Amino acid sequence: MKIFFVFASFLVVLLNACTNGKTDQPWLISAPAGDRYCEINMNGKSVLPNGRYIEPAGKTVLLAPHPYGLALSNDGKIAVTANSGTSPLSISIIRGLDSAEPVVQQVPPGPATDKGVLASVFMGLAITPDNSSVYVSGGQENMIYKFELATGKKTDSILCSYIDSNVNYSDGYIGDMRLSSDGKTLFAVDQIGFRLIIIDTESKTIRRNVPVGRYPFGVTLSPDEEKVFVANVGMFEYSMLPGIDSENVKKMAWEFPAFEYNSKEAIEGFVTDDGREVPPLGDPNVPESFSVFTINISNIDSAYVSAKTKTGHLVGSLVEDIPAVGGSSPNSLAATDKYVFVSNGNNDNISVISVEKDTVVNTIYLIPDERVRQFRGVIPFGLAVSPDRKRLYVAESGINAIAVIDIPTLKVIGHIPTGWFPAKLQVSADGEKLYISNAKGYGSGPNGGSTFIEGPEGSYVGSLMKGTLQIVDIPEDHDLPASTKIVTDNNFHFRRAGEKSFNSRSDNPIPLYPGEKESPIKHIVFISKENRTYDEVLGQLENGKGDPTLARYGYNASFTNSRGTDSLKNITIMPNHLFMAGSFAFADNFYVDSDHSADGHRWLINSY
Repeated sequence: MKIFFVFASFLVVLLNACTNGKTDQPWLISAPAGDRYCEINMNGKSVLPNGRYIEPAGKTVLLAPHPYGLALSNDGKIAVTANSGTSPLSISIIRGLDSAEPVVQQVPPGPATDKGVLASVFMGLAITPDNSSVYVSGGQENMIYKFELATGKKTDSILCSYIDSNVNYSDGYIGDMRLSSDGKTLFAVDQIGFRLIIIDTESKTIRRNVPVGRYPFGVTLSPDEEKVFVANVGMFEYSMLPGIDSENVKKMAWEFPAFEYNSKEAIEGFVTDDGREVPPLGDPNVPESFSVFTINISNIDSAYVSAKTKTGHLVGSLVEDIPAVGGSSPNSLAATDKYVFVSNGNNDNISVISVEKDTVVNTIYLIPDERVRQFRGVIPFGLAVSPDRKRLYVAESGINAIAVIDIPTLKVIGHIPTGWFPAKLQVSADGEKLYISNAKGYGSGPNGGSTFIEGPEGSYVGSLMKGTLQIVDIPEDHDLPASTKIVTDNNFHFRRAGEKSFNSRSDNPIPLYPGEKESPIKHIVFISKENRTYDEVLGQLENGKGDPTLARYGYNASFTNSRGTDSLKNITIMPNHLFMAGSFAFADNFYVDSDHSADGHRWLINSY
């Protein structure tokens, strides 16, 4: 049981820090759902796999999984989402936004991706000024597609490849984009080409490629359309090791990293014992990483980078006396005539850049509750400014909410509850409604057990996890406290510890940060099972709470290999797991955000 005790005490330590030294009665925080299992309840509170609730405000429209992109027509009648990350890669056209029952057309239709219609898509969308068509970023196809909004028919495409004597953009990954107000110029970022592409939509040709920073992710226009702002979310620019090319990479590539993260060798490079020069990654804090580039487009044919602005915490800088390990991850942008707002996804804050000075003039911290002010995980993503430029709305992906920021004072004045993982958002032309794309919607719910009924999507979590479009009447300021309380209650359950409970760090074996003290724990054995649940492996345990009908492994189980050529009947599968569960501690219902592989991998390496 010791390892469970250790993690429990670590949680309390963090909460002691949240009480400004008052450790006699620290706050204990747990997931509000307690021991409840996942549940989708569209008329009440749904339970997520991380033990949090979601209770989205307003009206919800179900879509395909993972709508990371969102665009709204000028007349406010149509929204389009870009659904990416898992099949079906698609767009959703939602018509009749002002009606009781908006109509959804998925392109291409069905649970599978029709690569003849849309081979790839990621986030970028732009609706033409006449509300007739939408441009769609084509991801790794290095294409931009055009679809008719009335029918969903693909009508055109623009190839983004470009090669000359100096550059080779034959490959590209097209992401976020913006369209000029007259519809004649399209601005799109190429995430692997590290460029801003400026396209003439009438001739369907590239007018200019502007090199920008590392992994450009977000793009927006200034209101006067004299400048473009690009958010660079990446840290390093990687290259093949010397002597390795696309032909011999499988044979010659190293099986281990060339150097430790941010070590002297990583910054300066080194020479191997056999004389091979390993090029450096360099300083992680160069202007090209974790930054916003300003591109002057007063003359598009000679557009150039006029400023490079770093945002958020620098790698290695002290944040609450602890060195920052990762960068700020500036990912999304919104602009007024005075400010550019930047979401720093890893820092839980918004950088405010002066349009006039191209410098950060303020930082807005996103703290949903003072009792968790030293935690991280709000994950600001999409941004939108109200038509009167008095409000900034921020998608808080980590706490399933929208932050409402008063622009004149640059203060957070409240939060609005959303579906799971709000990604992008738009404000109606009259400033009365918010349109929010929630990448994970209500979650997938259970994908097995006696109450599960399999539909056309099958049982894969990624396919079951429908995204949503949320339509919300923006609350009045006096209603925001109640709205904020819903957000707080759905994310955190607070209670006071007893007087004798962990009132000091002296007995805590876990260092609060590396180097704080030496821990008596010498080894932690962590076993990760790809795509395996508690029920599948340990569902048969007599004193457990698992569902034995879901036990694919365990006692008296059967197994057939992936080719279907060999089968074993009535054997014990994973006997070591059963032995450890019987000899040590075991538990089910331990919730994390690793609801499927892609998120689980990132959760394991602590980048969430």
